[in-house]
Amino acid sequence: MWLDPQHMEMTASGHFEIRLEQPFAIHFRYSCWRSGLVCERREQGRWVTDAHTDYGMALLDIARLAGEQSVPGRFAGQIPVSVRRAVQPYFYQQTRLLQWLAREPAAGELFAHSPHLLWLLVAHSELEGWPAIQVSALLSAPRRNIVQALGGEDSKALLKLLGRVQLVRGDLKECRLLLQLCREQTPMMLRVLAQQPALTIYHVLFAVRFPELLQSRFMLLNEVSRFSSCDALTARLKSISRIWQDVLRLAEALNIPDAGRALNRCADMDALNRLHDRWTDRLNRQHCLAAHGSMYFPAPPLPGNEHIIPIETLEDLQAEGRLMRHCVASYVNRIMAGECYIYRIMQPQRATFELGYSQGQLTVMQVQLQRNHRASNETHQAIHDWLRRENDKQRSYANIQSG
Repeated sequence: MWLDPQHMEMTASGHFEIRLEQPFAIHFRYSCWRSGLVCERREQGRWVTDAHTDYGMALLDIARLAGEQSVPGRFAGQIPVSVRRAVQPYFYQQTRLLQWLAREPAAGELFAHSPHLLWLLVAHSELEGWPAIQVSALLSAPRRNIVQALGGEDSKALLKLLGRVQLVRGDLKECRLLLQLCREQTPMMLRVLAQQPALTIYHVLFAVRFPELLQSRFMLLNEVSRFSSCDALTARLKSISRIWQDVLRLAEALNIPDAGRALNRCADMDALNRLHDRWTDRLNRQHCLAAHGSMYFPAPPLPGNEHIIPIETLEDLQAEGRLMRHCVASYVNRIMAGECYIYRIMQPQRATFELGYSQGQLTVMQVQLQRNHRASNETHQAIHDWLRRENDKQRSYANIQSG
């Protein structure tokens, strides 16, 4: 939130007053630290206590950016240094967290032993609209009761882990990840996380968003700290998860009973790719798919052009799978049943794509580059333009026939 210094002032009574024009016009103020940082809104010429006590503001961050001699800097300077240092890592609900610490001694005691747990309690109570009396009751309760109130199970291992997690931004995304860990913890998840010498929020993201990868030997858990954001790590893990799931589908098609063991032996990403390629080649070579020779597929619903070519035989499909290093050959049964149709596109990227029917209309179901990498927007657009032109041609021809 950007605040214009001209719209802020420190009053003689020690209040920090703010006038916002965007995104909505509002005039409000905070009392000093000793008075509990109470938030009041100016309404019809008088101050009224406001239930919306945060407004998305992070008082300490605003003060840090504005400087010690600024209005927010001088106001924040009233807060004890030890409190400011401890609360600074929490951006989301930062002001709300400060308010509880200013008003409730029990909040300070909990924060001293489990700072993340207090943050999660405050944030969750705001997200769920809990009354203050409910939060106050939990502040004095055993920590396991707080975990249960957050939707989790009583676990000493979880409480110990929460105390070790290093935040990066302390924003809403990271808060939701810790809440998800509380709700979805499993013994294996907690055991794997506990083994990390420097536990960060990125490790938590890995565990709660991609639990299927936890049993892998490499897991990238030693590399996650190099990522600059949760979004960057999520994109990387989604790519790995796609290959992982692809390998499991290959194993099912090949009737391999111990796929999990083979996957867990992969020591790095290269090993996972090699396993994927090996099983892809094995599937593409299976004699049962060859059906004693060349097998023609049902006629494609749309013809190709110089850059888009329909795949019309089993041999051609197998060749596509070997060249592109993906498991397109596993689609044989669906192709033979007329459920989907496979094409290759040569420009602007070399890719394989699937057409299928959705609500009676031909639709592009997926587009994959080599090794299941994502195609560019330009490639997607080229395919959609071709599909639209061919559909228009068929409709025009049908109109002529019916006329």
